Amino acid sequence: MTAYRMLRLTSLALIMFLLIGCAMQPRFEEPTFRVTGVEPVALGLGEQQWRLTLRIDNPNNVALPVRALRYRMSLADTDFASGTKADGFTIAANDSTVLDLDVTTHLIQSLPRFMALLDGSASDVAYRLTGDVEYGRFFRGTRQFNQEGRLRL
Repeated sequence: MTAYRMLRLTSLALIMFLLIGCAMQPRFEEPTFRVTGVEPVALGLGEQQWRLTLRIDNPNNVALPVRALRYRMSLADTDFASGTKADGFTIAANDSTVLDLDVTTHLIQSLPRFMALLDGSASDVAYRLTGDVEYGRFFRGTRQFNQEGRLRL
């Protein structure tokens, strides 16, 4: 067998291997991010501390390793909180992960509005959660998310 023919067969085998590898890569479905709770931890005049409970549902057949999560949340069309979860975590395949995020806000002008929401005058409130999530392993890269919903207070 000539060197040219050997190179040609090797190249063809490499191309076939790459095509099969691309075809076998799992299809990625975006996880859903939902706020399931907002609880006051400490309410001061200068700053307020809250615990956000976030549920992430993974519809994929493979676990999703998350390197970092950056989020911004509004309640009742008012900027409420933002933050970053820099320590990684994994969302199991076809499963959910619940995160408790401690945030500090400075809502001196908006505090009466939020206190009225918390005292039961409204049964639920609209929220918007936006941000980006940085994945590792199979689905490397950063993807944005934008979810809206209603939250029972």
